[in-house]
Amino acid sequence: MPVVEIICLANSIKWGGRCVAGLRTDGQGWVRPVSNSRHGSLDNRHYKLPDGSEPRPLDVLRISLRNPQPQPYQPENWLIDNVSWQLISRSASCNVINIIQSYTESGSLLFGNTSDRISFESLSQNPTRSSLALIIPKNLNWYITTSIVDKRQIRAQFVLSGLPYNLAITDPLWIKRLSSLKYGYHPLSAAGVSKDEKIRLVISLGEPFQDGYCYKLVAAIIILPDLCRNRF
Repeated sequence: MPVVEIICLANSIKWGGRCVAGLRTDGQGWVRPVSNSRHGSLDNRHYKLPDGSEPRPLDVLRISLRNPQPQPYQPENWLIDNVSWQLISRSASCNVINIIQSYTESGSLLFGNTSDRISFESLSQNPTRSSLALIIPKNLNWYITTSIVDKRQIRAQFVLSGLPYNLAITDPLWIKRLSSLKYGYHPLSAAGVSKDEKIRLVISLGEPFQDGYCYKLVAAIIILPDLCRNRF
């Protein structure tokens, strides 16, 4: 029953609940805590903190885990224990920023290709080595459209090492922030964000969808604080 401290880097929407993911502070990489529900999604009783709040990006959390529960599409999954999560800190330190920087990826491919999805069949035969990535996007903008289930969908368009991507956003804070935008394309500034901000995206490979694909999602949009920003 390991107890780990993680830097929370995502608390995104997942099958009516949440998907929390973060980097271990001991340098052991990504962790995605999951429940024993059908899709592994977390509800409020799982992630609610002692002060009544919920995890935010850059929070340092202490979480009790039961055992690894890897899937072909999500090798970082760990089953949570029935112990309340603890908030260690809510003010990002230089150490936190350094860890984030050390795990920021520079390659052009996200989980092996440039598509917004990977077939579950393919992943069953060749499991992915990772399903979480921290990246620095270029030319980030917003696209409001309709999803394949005929619902409003907010997407992020960006370039990574010269290759274009267009991925759905599941970060609830940014979905709310972008909720007033009309259908169509919008510049980064439409969200009140300057191009000079140090923006990071957390990309997650989702659960298999009804069409047989696992979709790449923008699970979190993070603006690094002023602290230590001049280093990066």
